[in-house]
Amino acid sequence: MDMDRIMGVLTLKAPTYRQIAEDPNATTPAAIITAVVALISGFFSGAVAFDTTAQTASFNATGGIVVAIISVILGLIGWFVAGWVLAFVSKWFGGKTNTQEMLRVTGFVNIFGLVGVLSILALITPALGCVTGLVSFVAAILRLIGYVIGVREAAEFSTGNAVITAIIAAIINFLIVAVVGGSIAALIIGGAAAVGAGQ
Repeated sequence: MDMDRIMGVLTLKAPTYRQIAEDPNATTPAAIITAVVALISGFFSGAVAFDTTAQTASFNATGGIVVAIISVILGLIGWFVAGWVLAFVSKWFGGKTNTQEMLRVTGFVNIFGLVGVLSILALITPALGCVTGLVSFVAAILRLIGYVIGVREAAEFSTGNAVITAIIAAIINFLIVAVVGGSIAALIIGGAAAVGAGQ
């Protein structure tokens, strides 16, 4: 994995995003980042449950595994769909890009999702759970900015067009993933429940 590129993405350096978009060899690392981040953040968000009434946190490995599996599936589906939709919508505004370029930049931007691992801090003390929420909020904003920069650099058009493209694509992507991903998640949960009932 190219750590220089990851650091460039995290520090929102536009030339790094352009470099990633134009490098065909960056597609595989982008896919790996997307899957690994979904796996790790999904596991920890599913494994750590915070009880606001009792002000306590508990750890459930089974819940973490189930959520991790669902997160990877939905994450990869969302990534593929987003790449296609972003490329499609960007062409409405004169963007010079394709699905592969969008997959590369958005895949690398997913690195911001690793903050999900911080949810485990709630097991130490509930106060750290609040800090985690704040850090996650900041990471979400940085991820959004990175997303717009990635779209702009891949499509080679203005920031304004990148923002509009990202908004339209996000709406379309959400609707598609909600339908397809929701069906898959229901099947996984239903299957897990059936297996648990049979034991």
